[in-house]
Amino acid sequence: MIIHANVISYLIALAAALILGVILRLPLLPEKPMRKSWTISAVFPTAVLAIGFYAIVYELGYQGYIVALITGIITALFSKFILEKVVPVPESEESHE
Repeated sequence: MIIHANVISYLIALAAALILGVILRLPLLPEKPMRKSWTISAVFPTAVLAIGFYAIVYELGYQGYIVALITGIITALFSKFILEKVVPVPESEESHE
């Protein structure tokens, strides 16, 4: 079985985002119950965004292990410092009553 180089690049982006997310003190998993949690964690949405951002960069023609590493790092930084400004936490339904 041959593992395609692109799969390894996705894994590098994923690992870089997870490791840097933990270093930046993002929680590993969101608060419970996870379905109603808006806590940004290392697993979700950081890892999902890393794979998605690398897919976008790959389709634009940039590929390679270094690009995957940079994409993972940028995604972790984006999740830690910018994501809540772009997608704010919704107001709870109880605050409207």
